[in-house]
This record gives sequence, C-alpha cells and structure tokens, in this order.
Amino acid sequence: MFNEELRNSITFAYHNLVKDGVFGEMNLIICRNGFIYFHKELQNHVLNLFNESTITKGFLCLGNKENIRFSMVKDRFITLSESHSIHRKKIKS
Repeated sequence: MFNEELRNSITFAYHNLVKDGVFGEMNLIICRNGFIYFHKELQNHVLNLFNESTITKGFLCLGNKENIRFSMVKDRFITLSESHSIHRKKIKS
C-alpha cells in the first residue's frame, strides 16, 4: 500500500506511444516489457518521446530484457541498473 501523500501525488494516465506526443514533465516513466513488440524505428520514436517527457534527473524504467544501449537517446541517460533497466536523465550540458 502506498503512503497516502505519495498516492495523491501520482498520476496514472493512458498514452498511445505510437500516436500521441510529449506528455508533460515526468519525474518517473515506467514502461515495462512494451519494447519487445516494437520494431527498431518505433523503439527510437518512443525513447525520444520518453526523453522529451522526462525532467532532468528524472527516471526511466524499462523491462529487464529491454535497454537503451543501441538507441538514439543512449547518451542522454545514465544507466543506474543494467539488470533492471533503470536509467536517469542527464543534466543538459
């Protein structure tokens, strides 16, 4: 069970990763096990969308079999956990 204050700060929303655009300034994006169904071009599109939607020092969590290693946004994130595919957006230079 989430702490009530934390629960009241979380927004769960439906978002079509193929059709919809940037979806705000997110602290945390969790997209688990979706990329296994996407071809490379769509993966890059979605990862760019995540990059544009995540605040500086925000977190991106993917499925443990997914990674950003070969994507166009790989240099914009620091990998905190390779095995859990947890990444943090770098400070813009």
